[in-house]
This record gives sequence, C-alpha cells and structure tokens, in this order.
Amino acid sequence: MSENLISQIDTIFNPRSIAVTGASDKKPKLGNMLLYNFIDIGYGGKLYPINPHEETVRGLKSYPSLKDIEGPVDLLVVSLHPDKVPQVIEEAVEKGVKGAIIFTSGYREQGDLGKQREQELVNIARRGNLRIIGPNCMGIYCPSAGLSFIPGLSKESGPVAFISQSGSLAMYLAFAGKASGVAFSKVVSLGNACDLDVNDFLEYLGCDPQTRIIACYLEGVEDGRRFLRLAKQISKKKPIIVWKVGRTEGGARAAGSHTGSICGKKEIWDAVFKQAGLIRVENVYELLGCITALINSYLPRGNRVAVVSAPGGPAVSAADVCEQEGLRLAELTENTKKKLSEIIPSLGTSTLNPIDLGFTVASDNTLYYRSTEIVGQDENVDMLLVFDFRMDRELLEALIKCAERIRKPIVIVTNIEQMRDRDSGERSKPPDVEEIPKILRSLYESGISIHLTEQSAAKTLMALLKYKEFLDKNKQMDRS
Repeated sequence: MSENLISQIDTIFNPRSIAVTGASDKKPKLGNMLLYNFIDIGYGGKLYPINPHEETVRGLKSYPSLKDIEGPVDLLVVSLHPDKVPQVIEEAVEKGVKGAIIFTSGYREQGDLGKQREQELVNIARRGNLRIIGPNCMGIYCPSAGLSFIPGLSKESGPVAFISQSGSLAMYLAFAGKASGVAFSKVVSLGNACDLDVNDFLEYLGCDPQTRIIACYLEGVEDGRRFLRLAKQISKKKPIIVWKVGRTEGGARAAGSHTGSICGKKEIWDAVFKQAGLIRVENVYELLGCITALINSYLPRGNRVAVVSAPGGPAVSAADVCEQEGLRLAELTENTKKKLSEIIPSLGTSTLNPIDLGFTVASDNTLYYRSTEIVGQDENVDMLLVFDFRMDRELLEALIKCAERIRKPIVIVTNIEQMRDRDSGERSKPPDVEEIPKILRSLYESGISIHLTEQSAAKTLMALLKYKEFLDKNKQMDRS
C-alpha cells in the first residue's frame, strides 16, 4: 500500500467535513438517519445536508448540491437511487472530495447490470482522488472521530477494529460490544467493496496505532495472494480473528447474492488460516469471545487446562470439549490437591481435575476464586476454565486480583444476563446494569474472558494456544 492510499483511508476515518445526501425534515428518509448518526455521536466537524428542496435539515443549512457548498468536503455519504449516484460522484470528483460512502444497494449483488453500475462509479472516481466504500454497505464507525452508522453507539474508543462484509453484523457487533464492555477503534462495513476492499483496510489497520486486535467477517476476497501476504505480516504484531463464511455451496451462493463476493475453496482457506496464524471463529458469539480473550491475554505456555466448577455435569462436559479441541486436562500436583482439600469439603466434591466444588459454593462463593488461585499457581496448569462463576462485585474484584497473580489465561462460562438479576445474599449484590460493561472490561484487561458455553470457552483457549505457537514459530524463523 502506498503512503498516499494510507493517507486517503485516514482522511475517511478522520474527516473534517461531511456532506450527506437525501436528508429531509419533511419526509422520512434513510438520509435522515445517516445525518442523525453523526449528530448523535457528537461529530465535531462541519455537516452539510444536501437537499435541493429544503433550506434547512435538522437545524443545519441545506445545500442544493455538492458544488454549492463553499468550503472543502472530505467525506460524502450517499443514499440515493442507483440511477442518481453517478451524477453525485461526478460532482464529488469535481469538488475534490476525498471519500464517499455509498449506502445504496442494487449493484453487483444483483448480477451483471449491477457490476456495470459499480464499474461506472469506479471509473468516475478514478478521474479524481476519490475513494469509495461500498456500495451496499453501512459505512464506518470511528468513535474517536465522531463517526457512526447507527444511533446509540458508544462514544468511547478502544483497541478493537472490525472489518465486515455484512452491514447488519457490523451494527450487531458494535451494539454487542457496547453492552459487553468491548470498545472499538474502528468498524467498517464494506458491502460490495467496488473500490476500497478488505485488503486495503487490513493493511491500514495493521499500521493503525489505535488498533491492537483486528476482527473480520469475510464472505470472500478478490486478491487472495495479497490477503495472505498481509495477514502473515500483521499477525506477527496483532492477532487477526476471522469468521469466514461461504464454505459450502449453499453458503457461497448466499454470499454471492448478498455482496457479490467470490468465496474461494474451503481447502484454500484452511491453508490460509494455518499459514497466516489467523484465529478462526464460526459464529458471532465465538467472535466476541475471542475478542475479549485477546484484549489483554496471557498466552498459554502449553495445552494443559484445569477446569473449576460447582455443577458436576457441566464440569464433565467442559472436560470433554477441552480434549475434543486438542487441549489436555492438567495433572495437578499433590501440593495443589492438598491445598484444595483444606478449603473444599470432602463430601460431594473432587480435588482432581476437573475440580468439583459441589454445593458448598451456595453458602461460600469465595471458593470460586480461592480454588482458582490455588489451581492457577500449579506449575502443571497452563490455562483455566471456570464454570458458572458467581457474578457479584466482591468476587469479581477478588478474581481480578487472582488473575494478576496467576498471569495465565482464564475463561469463564456464565450467562452475562445473570449479572442483571443474581443476588448472592446480604454479603454482596449484583452490579447495576450501567456498571456491567465497565466490570466486564476490567475482567478482559486482567486476562479473563466471558463465554456463554463451554464449547466457545474451549475453542478460545485453543485459539490462544495456536496463536502463541504461530508467534513462537515466527520468532524462531526470524532468529535463524
């Protein structure tokens, strides 16, 4: 990527001025929401509604066209009928606009005519210095710059970037992140990606100082060789989590009608994941789980896992899925078992691995973090899976201090919703709803991640191990 292109993308993420087509005070239109998105999140630059039939929109002076705006425009947001889009892109080139987000659909996803329409837009843009995101996309979310593609998103910036070929998934993850304490540096919904594509944003985010973790939802990529080269380079510095869909014939057909993507063969993508050290996830819950695990993860030394649980059945299930994923149940030292026996009653429990705390936790919730710390300090344990941890303030604070001493990855299987209504008695109460994202973030920053199922938790632990092995292999290659 040239420095010029890096600068172009950076201007799109940090525009000093934005023009929005199709906004109106008189009619409910998509442009109304697009304009309000920037107002809602607190965009501090200049906003220019474009509507030839109204003098003001949402209290802002409205302009008949781009060319009527006196000052420069960095970013154009387009929500017009496909037949009208070429004209406004022509005006954008004449105006010297740097970037255009085209929300409009009806392009490549609808066949050959749509492809021709896209190529027409690209040809026009190439005559100037204009770069396009979309069409058929939601655009970008960059809280540090005051950019949003839907009202109600967090204004707080964080270390996670997300590249998505699905607009709805980009919105879902942004809202899910807000609810679960994950803050984003940048989110981009690419849509059909007729101009700027996955590779362009991957390379940009690889250099972006605000981004430490890159997540992707991919239906396909146009230039697979470039993708592999970039991913291999970037993965050495930043983990890349990929949810790749379209691996079956039916999924490939769905992707083609969704964004017109070329999916590629499953065997090829399997090789790409392995060579580039990519972290594979298969649904949105695994995606969010891996993100939270990597925010400040202590990467494991090996594949030995200890399971701590109060319910006996789920502990056995967790042991099963850990071994199915390629992890190995750690053999606890005699010293660890002795320490556990001193705090865990002898009846209805087990100091073997998985560690069964039994029903005693109903009257003594401190057993969770006390046993976790004892097991975590065992030299034979590389990582921990804790089942059904009680989510109240005192226990969470104790667990965070415990994690800081252990310095090993900890995954917790629990239902976050229980934090809203679980009461552990007079000693401690569940946190308020507004506190939950902050509490969860403090867990992530201490190397603790939250998962809905033991399957997701085990997969995340294995993903951390594979990424550690990838980093170690590349360090050895660099030294040799």
